[in-house]
Amino acid sequence: MTGAGNGGRTWAARLDARLAGLGYARGPASGRVTGLAVEPGLVTARVRDGAPTPWTVRIELPVLTDAEWRRAERALVADSDAREQLLDGELPPDADALFARAGLPLLPAGDGEPVLECDCPDWALPCAHLTAVLAALGAAIDDEPFLLTTWRGRDRRAVLDAVRNGPPPVPLDDGPAPDDGFWDCGDLPDRRPAAPAPAVAELGRPAVSVRGRTLTDTLAPAYEAFLTW
Repeated sequence: MTGAGNGGRTWAARLDARLAGLGYARGPASGRVTGLAVEPGLVTARVRDGAPTPWTVRIELPVLTDAEWRRAERALVADSDAREQLLDGELPPDADALFARAGLPLLPAGDGEPVLECDCPDWALPCAHLTAVLAALGAAIDDEPFLLTTWRGRDRRAVLDAVRNGPPPVPLDDGPAPDDGFWDCGDLPDRRPAAPAPAVAELGRPAVSVRGRTLTDTLAPAYEAFLTW
């Protein structure tokens, strides 16, 4: 698998472009790379160039936290094409763009990363030995893109297990919500406050009467109806 994506560029080409953008343009390579190993946060290798002993190269990259990995995995499975590719055991070619959508880096992102080290006496960065290792690393990532996720802290098996065993993605728009009775509250009780006693009752018993009824008894029904209207 070549990992061609992001405009058809291979992972090796994208790694090279990213490092160049961070000021680590590769010069001529020198030596034969042996023992290339990728583990969480660290790439190591040895380079033989005719010196009595091989040079040791280290390339460090911060690993993502568990919480960041959960965000990355959600971003991956939220894309239907990416999820299908992961379920088929492949890292999506645009995985770096999907990580970026979650605000996370997959490739080196600058701000102190990556850290390049070689124990040779050359002060150039990258030196010829680092350049040789970076070229070998790019080729290895093209062959197995999950080396990138391993470098960031999760190997191929861990990423695929999280996708296969995790909850299904939640669609952004899945039509109207089902009628589960949440909004059906039934008949609500009448919670209007009881009408206060008509103020006319406080007038006492006036001397005026209407057709044999006191003025208080005559006005009370009308006042009560007005309060409850």
